[in-house]
Amino acid sequence: MVIYTLGARFIYLPDKLAKLMYKMPALILLLIMNWRPAGGQSLEPIDSIYLNALPRFSKNIAAITSHVWPGMTIGPYAIFRIGGPVFLKNHPMPPASAKPLKDGVYEFSQSEYALLGTSQTEINHYLTAHNNYGQPQYISVNQFYSEVFHELHHVYQRTVVKTVQFDNPAELLTYPEDYRNDAMRQYEDELLLSMLQGPSLQFQENLNRFFSCRLLRQTIIGKEYLDYEKSVESCEGPATYCEYRYMKSFANTPQEQQYIQKRFFEMLIEPAYGRDGLRNKRLLSGMVQCLLLDQKFKNWQPEYYRSGLTLNDFFFSKFKPWHVELPDRAVYLAKAKYFTAIEKNKHSINLESFNSQGGLKITLLFKSPPEFRGFDPMHAEAVNDSLILHTTLLKLGKGADYFTAANERTATLVKGSIWKVRSVTFFVPHDKISLENNLLKYEGPNIQVNWHFTVETQTENGYLVMVE
Repeated sequence: MVIYTLGARFIYLPDKLAKLMYKMPALILLLIMNWRPAGGQSLEPIDSIYLNALPRFSKNIAAITSHVWPGMTIGPYAIFRIGGPVFLKNHPMPPASAKPLKDGVYEFSQSEYALLGTSQTEINHYLTAHNNYGQPQYISVNQFYSEVFHELHHVYQRTVVKTVQFDNPAELLTYPEDYRNDAMRQYEDELLLSMLQGPSLQFQENLNRFFSCRLLRQTIIGKEYLDYEKSVESCEGPATYCEYRYMKSFANTPQEQQYIQKRFFEMLIEPAYGRDGLRNKRLLSGMVQCLLLDQKFKNWQPEYYRSGLTLNDFFFSKFKPWHVELPDRAVYLAKAKYFTAIEKNKHSINLESFNSQGGLKITLLFKSPPEFRGFDPMHAEAVNDSLILHTTLLKLGKGADYFTAANERTATLVKGSIWKVRSVTFFVPHDKISLENNLLKYEGPNIQVNWHFTVETQTENGYLVMVE
């Protein structure tokens, strides 16, 4: 952390921004001097940096969209920081409270719509792509905005295309952890990348083996779960392809080039077992199939959406592989047998870690299942058929009562499916929770609860609370 002074004002800059200050002091000082109140709050340096890059992003996507995905339209999009501002652009009906800025940008408070994560949310009845620039993983502004372009493709899929079948996150939580499938899946991903980056003379052989791997894996895990993988590829593959194309077009530093190689290609073939990283790998396998279609077929994108097929079935219909005998896979099987067993054991370890937290352990017991208002399937873990651990996002509600956890561990007990929640358990500091007038109330940085209850029972380390 580095401290700068501007008149009588102290400016706190993170280390990355401090290094940028040395390289481009005039730019950073300009951004700082242009701070102004927004809805009663001051902008921080990070807000100004991403806001000032917003017009350039708008020009970038206007320049490349028709080449990246012919026919794709650009919907509304927003960038934000939790506890800070939202900057909204290309929206036909901004919130009444939004303050108009230049370049068609509107500003309002993140708390007004409780925007979270990298996703899409309806704002005034219009589905809007959004991303949180306050997250620590971004190496550059380009990386951040490539993810906004990713989400804009989902807005296009949901509001214009409408025929894309999005994956059911419940299936990820019950996906079979079978070492034979894990071994074949690793081999399959390596074949796919070899088709893209390997010798052209081996393309047909790798294609046939890739096709045969999928057929074999279906006999191991069943059609339902292979269809789950295909559904992820079908919706996320094109969006990740758009993300990649944006980075490829505008990355201009060695660090960004390294990120491209790591994010889009190396992660596909990094060994992973059980459910660990499964959905993210299908984002990448879908993207690689898009890149392979790019190499062989012009204007394939609109044809794919018109076909009604999954991306993988469309891919096979264009390349026409055939079944072949697969070579010996003993090494893949041996590794998978060992590491899949470790992955399964992690569920018990993670549950024990959750239950050993400090603070009050609060369990809400629902008389009837609440509304399931949101969760992050990529960071939810099924310990067994009825117990789910959540680490990044969980939103439940019933009428005006609500429970929201962001970047905090929680556990739900479910019956029959993840959508039917029987209870939710979480931990809070001892002196911060209120149980007055039959209302459980807690407002923390990561968990917010406001729920009326009928009965509360004190336990050794917390409370069991019966709610409607």
